[in-house]
Amino acid sequence: MRNDLKSFGQFQPGDIVSIPFGGVLTHYGVVTARGTVISNSRKHDGVTEQSLEDFSAGRTIRLHRTGGGADPLHVEARARRALGAPYRLAGSNCGDFVGHVHRRKPTVTQVGRATLMALGDLVGNSRKYR
Repeated sequence: MRNDLKSFGQFQPGDIVSIPFGGVLTHYGVVTARGTVISNSRKHDGVTEQSLEDFSAGRTIRLHRTGGGADPLHVEARARRALGAPYRLAGSNCGDFVGHVHRRKPTVTQVGRATLMALGDLVGNSRKYR
């Protein structure tokens, strides 16, 4: 997909879009009815809304059609409710965010990561209260 203002019109509310960064990494966001993107970014310290142009930062935007049958208005509403939420690499990153707003089931990796974090919290907290 070309990265210019003409191509931005091809995006629909609820679409998942991504940009490459850091060589092999990908940053994901969700397109809104306003023609903006809501994403969870370490660079912006959490969930933020940007223009498509700012989201792309001069990079090629890749379109991932939703395909899940999620209502775009509900997807956007869930994304808007998350605005301002903090970024955490483990458990609250851009991929987790997109999965949450589209109500996708967590991957095995996400479940494993959450389990390890919960166990770590239990072990860490039990030491504090002894």
